[in-house]
Amino acid sequence: MPDVSDEGSKLVRRYYEQFLTAPGDLQLADEIMAPDVVFNNPISPDGIHGLAAYKEFALRWYGGFPDRVFTIDDLLEQDDKVAASFTITGTHRGVFMGAAPTGEPITVRGMNIFRIEAGLIKEVTAFFDPHQLLAPLGLA
Repeated sequence: MPDVSDEGSKLVRRYYEQFLTAPGDLQLADEIMAPDVVFNNPISPDGIHGLAAYKEFALRWYGGFPDRVFTIDDLLEQDDKVAASFTITGTHRGVFMGAAPTGEPITVRGMNIFRIEAGLIKEVTAFFDPHQLLAPLGLA
């Protein structure tokens, strides 16, 4: 059985706690993600490809939910994969996915599976119910 380090878990913690959670450090993406990172998720049907596109996606979250908190509920690491269950909370105070601010709170629970390569996040696959995010925005 290969040795399992906690380096991937540390990387994922930085992703949630420093990159995604308010205020958010956009430049951290350069340190923790591969230039050709891929993000597959239920609200981006074609996925998000590349670091620049990932940063644009993050900026939409920053603007739409300036008080957002991404909490890690559970974290598991094995080989080059890290699985994290999460809860997102925040208030819709800016435009997000074309929806004008509603002032409504969101709570989204889900899971991400990260693939780590050469000490960087290479791929993220997200699983969550889009209705939990879109309904408070009037988009469901």
